[in-house]
Formats: sequence, C-alpha cells, structure tokens
Amino acid sequence: MIRGYATDAGLILAAIVLQVVALPARWIENDYANGIYAALARTFVPIANAVPFTIGDGIFLAIVLGLVAYWIVGWRSGRGPRLARAARLALRTAAVIALIVVWFDAAWALNYRRAPIVRRVAFNPARVNPHDVSVFSASIVAGLNATAPLAHAEHPTEAQLEGTLAEAFAPVVRRLGDRYDVVVSRPKRTLFDWWFELAGIGGQWDPFAYETILNAEFLPFERPFAMAHEWGHVAGFGDESDANLIAALTTLRSGDAFIHYSGLFWAYGFLPESDRRALHVSPLVKADLAAARRRFLRRYNPQLYSLQWSVYDKYLRANRVTAGVVSYTLFVQVLVGTPLDRDGLPLMRQPQEVPLSRPGADSGGERSR
Repeated sequence: MIRGYATDAGLILAAIVLQVVALPARWIENDYANGIYAALARTFVPIANAVPFTIGDGIFLAIVLGLVAYWIVGWRSGRGPRLARAARLALRTAAVIALIVVWFDAAWALNYRRAPIVRRVAFNPARVNPHDVSVFSASIVAGLNATAPLAHAEHPTEAQLEGTLAEAFAPVVRRLGDRYDVVVSRPKRTLFDWWFELAGIGGQWDPFAYETILNAEFLPFERPFAMAHEWGHVAGFGDESDANLIAALTTLRSGDAFIHYSGLFWAYGFLPESDRRALHVSPLVKADLAAARRRFLRRYNPQLYSLQWSVYDKYLRANRVTAGVVSYTLFVQVLVGTPLDRDGLPLMRQPQEVPLSRPGADSGGERSR
C-alpha cells in the first residue's frame, strides 16, 4: 500500500517539477522541438491521418469514464472511514491527472517554451505606427475586394485544398526554425462540435492524439486560415500569436485565390476597428462577413464563451504565454513590423541583434486553439 502511495506521490511531484523547472532554451529548440517532438510528430501524425475517426474523442471519453468508474467501484469496495476512502481515491485521481500532465508536456507542450516568433524575425516596433498600420489595413481591404470574385469562382476539394495549402505552409515553418519536414494533420470533426459552436471555438490541435479538429460549421473560405493555424501548432509553435502569424504568412503568400482570400478575410477581422470603419469592402465581401457572423452567432452562448476563454486565458498564462488570449491578436502587429522577402517570407533577426519584447494588443473574436 505504501509503495502504491509512493508511486502516486512520485507522479504528482514529477508533474509539479516539470512545470516549474527552467529548461535551457537551446535544449528546447534543438533537442526537443527539432528532436524529440519532431520524431513523435513524424511518427504519429501520419497514423492519425490514416484513422477515419477522431482518436481524441475516444481518449477523452475513456479517461473520463474510467475515472468515474474508478470512483464508483473504489467507493463501494473500499474499507475504513469515508474520509480515508475519499483521500485514497483523490490521491490516485491526482496521480492520473499528473500522468496526463507529464504526457501532455512530453508529447507537445514543451513547445510553449520555444522562443516566440517575434524574437526570431526582424520585427521593428517602430514600423507599428498609425501610418503604417493604416497602409497595411488598406492593403488588406483592397486585396479582399479584388480577390473575392476569384475566390468564389473556385471550389477546391478537401484534398486539393490541403495539398495547395501545405505547399505554401512548409517554407514558412522552415524559415521560422523547424529543421525537419513537418507532416501536416488532416482536419477532423469532433463529437463535441456542439461545444465548439456554443463556446466560439474555431479549432484545436490535440497533442494526445496528434490530430487537428476544426469546427464543422466553418464556411469554406474560413477553413484555409483556420487549418494553417492548427498546422502551426503541429509544427511545434505553441503560442497562439505564432500560430496566427504562421496562418497569415501561409495564406497571404499563396498564389491560390481561395487560400489567399481566406488569409485576407481573417486578417480583416483583426484590423483596428477605426480602419475597418473608414475602409469600404465590396458587396461580395460584406455578404461573406455577414454570413460568417450568422454562422458564429447561430449557436453561440456568450456565458459559455466568456467561461471558456477565461479558463483558456489562465491555461495559456500557466504555460508561459504571458499575454493569455490577447496573444491571438498580436500577429497583425508582427506582420506590420516585419519586412518580408519576395516570396512572402519574413526576414530573420541577425544573431547580434537584441531580442525585443512582445508587442501589445487588444483581444476579441473567434479563436482556434
């Protein structure tokens, strides 16, 4: 019995230590992100892609139902005072949760400790001024108006979309630090789609099952950006701002009108409200914006939305994303403040340059995780 308690306590201690210990940045980048995690992703993402159902749903249900069954059976068969029985069951439950935390960190979450993209690229905060932001906003709106008819004329299959998007995605993550060929994750839908719709969740990368989940209600032109966002997580970039930046760079550099329009469409939603009021979108773009809003509000519950994102904000901060959910919006500032080459890829910071702190921004809108 004492040995069993020692095992439980050891798992809990290991989970705590893993959360608080400072691992060397060089080890995180070279040995974990481009070593251990890269090997895991290249092994398990293709397996998940080959499975026609959502593996993560089964894992989640097995854990929840297993814990419920453990408490029922343990309580009924346990001996001694109720408080002692509850303490034993609680300790074992805490150990299971600790094991899940260790699994989560080892499988993917140590990527949260990678240097953020803003410290990798040649970001210059002086470029993020009212004039340059307004110029950027005007370019997004002009691109939307010009690309909308071409995008609506395209009707790519899912396989065509994934292939074309992957071609634009691979050079982006390689430029940003991945030194291996990232295997992209085929989007799936979840049994919990209803929760995604109620809570305003656009998508999720599940590192327990190495698979990508997208909101099944997304309109076709919303999918490419959301897909590329989750692929940013697949590529080992945990920060939501980094995933949004990867999605923007991927979609905006694509020569495919449908994918390019998706990037412009999502970027428009993160522009300063004053610019969106001053600039005029075409009737076709306005109709798409209205359709996306109707889709979002169809089952949206503001109380659940607030609860969901309050919890997720705390989760992000606990994983060293100091901006919390605000990090979703920071990618626009990085786009404005970072020069791109002729291929639409960001120029990188020179080694002797001092890393800059993150830009700041307001948050809002639908998000993928």
